[in-house]
Amino acid sequence: MISLALSLLLLATIAPASFGGSPGLCSSVKPYSYSVAKTQYPHLKNAIETVESQPIATWYTDRSQDAKNQAKTVVGHCQSGDRPTVVVYGLPNKDCEGHQSSDGANKTPEDYAGFLHSLVDAVGDNDVIYIVEPDAVGLLAGGSSCANSFGYQANLIQAVSILGKNPRADLYVDIGYWVLGNQNDDKIAKVLAKLDPSGKRLKGISINTSNFRSTAELVRLCNNFVSAAKKTTGLSATCVLDISRNFQGPDPSSQWCNPKGRGIGAPPSVHPEAYPLIDYFLWIKPPGESDGYCNGGPNAGAFFVDGFVELWNNGYFVQAQNMSRISTATL
Repeated sequence: MISLALSLLLLATIAPASFGGSPGLCSSVKPYSYSVAKTQYPHLKNAIETVESQPIATWYTDRSQDAKNQAKTVVGHCQSGDRPTVVVYGLPNKDCEGHQSSDGANKTPEDYAGFLHSLVDAVGDNDVIYIVEPDAVGLLAGGSSCANSFGYQANLIQAVSILGKNPRADLYVDIGYWVLGNQNDDKIAKVLAKLDPSGKRLKGISINTSNFRSTAELVRLCNNFVSAAKKTTGLSATCVLDISRNFQGPDPSSQWCNPKGRGIGAPPSVHPEAYPLIDYFLWIKPPGESDGYCNGGPNAGAFFVDGFVELWNNGYFVQAQNMSRISTATL
């Protein structure tokens, strides 16, 4: 077995920039959790920098005390024509069933409108990809009582209207993979029609945010939804997929919260060949950030060292690019 010292030496010889992001995508803001992790776990620095060299989505959330300043940095370092991906995650009473990320500063529709306007003002008319409110439409379409009682639909209508004022913004409403398929596709299409009555603001849906489903499964779900939506509402939708942690596919028991044995996915790309209905393969969830207090993980969004090591060792950079394995142990 290769010693840890040799493993680290081998890893250090491979420049993270050799896996630079896809043309057309950019990341102005590197995940804050990574900067903290590189200080706490210096032996993982090269692996973390290889990962953060990819165009990872920025989460704009009311769970951050610095949301306004965060918004100002979203497009700051992107070249003209390149698009940052921004996850808008500030719905009042979000995650009303799971409660892993339900805290936040936005309590009213007025709070939410101010939160959205801060982002829109910062982005201006620059190119941007918006992933709108993970899981919210899935809860609505699935008949969640809390989604209805907390006014998810009205707030989502507001989000699509405000974010869609930028003609260079690509808007995708997030849909949980578990509600796609069968008769639910028609229900979801009808919800989207209510969010965007003009049919001009929404480009489509994002699937698999912060999850682990295989690319083949996600493409099938996308194709089926697009077909159903066209028949039901006339919506001409496309999809974006979060492939940040799907190299090994899902946990066999469908565990979604810090499951063991998963792997970092292939790098993001634009208009992947052979998938005409997929606009982008994205990294929406930063690999290594915890899903919540489960399977030994810290608070949602914090760096989870054991999780990062598993994702690295089981993922694209080791399994497909033959980069060195890493360990939680220090020298």
